[in-house]
Amino acid sequence: MFLKKLSNGKYRYFEKFFDEKQNKWRQVTITKKSKSRVTQGEAKTELSLKISNIMKLYEEVEQSEDSNECLLTQKIFKEWRVIRNVELKASSAVSEEKSFSKFLEQFGSRKIQEIKSQEIQTFILGLHLSASTRALRKTYYNLFFSYAKKVGYIADNPMERVVLPKARTTFEEVRKKKNKFLNKEEMRRILDYSYQNVSQVRKTMVYEFLFLTGLRIGELQALRWQDIDFEKRQLFVRHTLNVYGYSEQERQLLSPKTSHSYRSIYINTRCIEIVDYFRKNMKDSDFIFVTEKGRMFHRGNLSKYFGRICQILDKDSDVSRTYNLHMLRHSHISLLIELGVPIKSIMERVGHSNEKMILQIYSHMTIKMQEDLSDKLENLDL
Repeated sequence: MFLKKLSNGKYRYFEKFFDEKQNKWRQVTITKKSKSRVTQGEAKTELSLKISNIMKLYEEVEQSEDSNECLLTQKIFKEWRVIRNVELKASSAVSEEKSFSKFLEQFGSRKIQEIKSQEIQTFILGLHLSASTRALRKTYYNLFFSYAKKVGYIADNPMERVVLPKARTTFEEVRKKKNKFLNKEEMRRILDYSYQNVSQVRKTMVYEFLFLTGLRIGELQALRWQDIDFEKRQLFVRHTLNVYGYSEQERQLLSPKTSHSYRSIYINTRCIEIVDYFRKNMKDSDFIFVTEKGRMFHRGNLSKYFGRICQILDKDSDVSRTYNLHMLRHSHISLLIELGVPIKSIMERVGHSNEKMILQIYSHMTIKMQEDLSDKLENLDL
């Protein structure tokens, strides 16, 4: 066992083991608050238990009384999830596992080697999903069958012969994409309306802070006083709040979504004013964004109240829009694009590692940019 000190002062413990099933070395990890002898002993025990659980599941499969039972898709899926969940963050694991619910209803009780490519292809197309969701499901299913092939349950991966139609962008999809963000004028209306409700000032400030920083909601919930440098006007993203298998009030902190999500960003005067409001009206000595009662904000309540305000202000619009908190992150990125901020700088600020993702999702033009372009073309002299 070895350990590594993290930037937050905690310690991550690692234990390697040889996975004979996959014929390679793997490792399990656990995070503790200290490196004392007692804590190291606890970590060693917990890491050994993780490894033991993986090995135990392998033994259960091998010792099954009905040898054919080993090849049932449901049982192999359960085996794969034990390993897969070690590799993923809780949020990613939950999302990935949910995508298999209908798949297991369809194929779970069948022998895995009997499942054909054409069946899977017909099944995916029959789910009536968007093109992007279909592609994601294909990726997940491919990971599962790749595992089954690697450990010897099947000779070939049927996903290699699954062909899905190429995405076709429709006018409706383009309009929906443009409606996934709010411009400055729309956000101003929302804030002006919400600030009138004095009992919801803290919530309203959360919305404004998300719009001005582009933080993910979990990153904002995890912000602590030590993550703000008032003098340099910097905010440090070091954690995200885990709500998968835990409630917000348990305050379980995880590392951010990816390694690129660790970042420091500049915060403007208004952001400083918002944080300063929470400092002057402090209800928790550790976390910044908490309710008047010192409790962590519940994501569902934040989202519901935000959506209700937007629907009230949007009641006369002939365009149907879905409002959620992640829209504020989209809005921040669209705002940066409108301001002419380079893509690389946007990626660093919002913690994205893939330029293609930024371009695909956020590179559409805002109305303001189109108006600017029209003005420039109108005044063009040759």
